[in-house]
Amino acid sequence: MKHKKLLAVLLGIMLALTFTACGSDEKEPGPLLNELKEAEFYQGELTTGMVGDTMKNSFFEWKVNSVKTETELSGKSAGAGKKYVVVNISVKNTTKESFVTGNYDFIGYMEASEDGHLDTADSFYDDMYPDETDLAAGKTLTGDIVFLVDEDVDEIVMDYMEFYGDESIGNTNWVDLKL
Repeated sequence: MKHKKLLAVLLGIMLALTFTACGSDEKEPGPLLNELKEAEFYQGELTTGMVGDTMKNSFFEWKVNSVKTETELSGKSAGAGKKYVVVNISVKNTTKESFVTGNYDFIGYMEASEDGHLDTADSFYDDMYPDETDLAAGKTLTGDIVFLVDEDVDEIVMDYMEFYGDESIGNTNWVDLKL
């Protein structure tokens, strides 16, 4: 009888662990990230991450805090068959000098082609990451980066590529966003 109870408890534990392992795949990259890698849509060393991962480059650390989709933002409609992708990010200046940053530092990809490139929307509400601002040394700026996509898009990859004053290109950071 003790063996049956022990067996029942062990089976229950195994079943619970199985369902836990089959849960969310939020930390697994989607197919678009791999397609972009194969198409070599990056320069320098590529670092990839998911929502919540801290990305680092020569100028700052940045993290996608959250991602959501909306059909309307601050009274502005995405339009028929479209949706906004709202990506809340934090950017920390890790240098000893201030530098100019803005939402233009980030782009998105919704497919592994030049046609799949997404520019960020210009700021049109208070919580958006600014179009351009001066970020002081050691300071952090948090705001929303907004992309406009077709309503059936279920994954985009957010891109930051280092560009230096001498016009050379450094490394690339990608964050996979499942919508």
